[in-house]
Amino acid sequence: MDATTLSANFEARERATAELRSLTEEFAGKEMDADARSKETALLGAIADYDGRIKRGIEVLKSGESVSALMAGLNGTGSAKAKRETQDKLAQAAEQLRSLKINEGLTFAPEAPESRAAIDTKTNPGNTTFGRTLYGRLLAQAVERSTIMRGGATILTTSAGEPMDFTVVTGRAAASIVTENAAVPESNPTTVQRSVGAYKYGYASTLSTEFVQDQALDLVSFLVGDAGPAIGAGMGAHFLTGTGTNQPRGIITAGAPATATFTPTAKDATVSDALIDLFYELPSSYRASAAFVVSDKVAAQMRKLKDGQGQYLWQSSVIVGAPDTFNGRPVLTDVGVPDDKVTFGDLSKYTVRLAGPLRVERSVDLKFLNDQIVYRFLQRADGLLVDERAVKVLTVKAGA
Repeated sequence: MDATTLSANFEARERATAELRSLTEEFAGKEMDADARSKETALLGAIADYDGRIKRGIEVLKSGESVSALMAGLNGTGSAKAKRETQDKLAQAAEQLRSLKINEGLTFAPEAPESRAAIDTKTNPGNTTFGRTLYGRLLAQAVERSTIMRGGATILTTSAGEPMDFTVVTGRAAASIVTENAAVPESNPTTVQRSVGAYKYGYASTLSTEFVQDQALDLVSFLVGDAGPAIGAGMGAHFLTGTGTNQPRGIITAGAPATATFTPTAKDATVSDALIDLFYELPSSYRASAAFVVSDKVAAQMRKLKDGQGQYLWQSSVIVGAPDTFNGRPVLTDVGVPDDKVTFGDLSKYTVRLAGPLRVERSVDLKFLNDQIVYRFLQRADGLLVDERAVKVLTVKAGA
């Protein structure tokens, strides 16, 4: 999708949103008739469809940004120095991948071998700048495919994968008034010790020998666009629902259960009240940075809810690429979220650990008879919710 088509979809979405707003204002404070309800459902479906198109279009444009920059250098639209630097980077990356000896490997690591909270996805979600190295571009693609990483998780990069111990907070200490000469009462936070390790995520891409030999820019871009999403999706699923046994412990698994009740078939007021109850179950110190993480099915239910004046609690974003909001907080959707869960919390309290370098290895043996080359990508990672008070997980109950 090009920029013109993306703009057309955005304009169409705005028209549908304006029509839906007018319909809502017309029936404010009163029940819609059958025709109006049908029109409302059609408009909500159209807006959701446009949202999907816009999201896919943005992803296409994002994935092409670094390629466009490289092409600009090759085509001479930049300065002579920029053109030389672009050509050198492109040639180096492509030549490394193309000229690996049989079963020889490469490693690509961050510029800083050891760092803490090196990648900030919270203060500027969706717009974090990554270097144009192969590692940086693969990481950008992986982050884009993981709702937890994209939504603001704290990402650590370490040079190796030895276990790292964390003190996980499950309850806070409390202070009280102390009278003169009285003993100061003791109060300690409730904690448990947990560690993060390094599970190995792997992906292999098979290419024809002709493609590898004849391509330069396309080889790098293809491998980035193929392997990055695959690794990101694999890790992202575990960062959501991982059990913690032989895989990362996901945020939904580790989050504290909510006491609110959400029944999808109940009246709008009952469902919206449950979600507002969920909002206030989360301690106030976390609410300002919190987001909802839900499945598409639950999001569809949420976006139909209204207040007592007939106004939607769901607010569609007017900024391309920014998340929609519910009750003023961002809503993130992911196919990996179970339909019976609504997660609300501060995603920065979830720590993703990327351990060791990204390994890229090449083999001409595996597909020898087909004259194909296999590129193997390996990245070790783990994840942990380090403050369990920061996330509440509501279980959606089946309707009567």
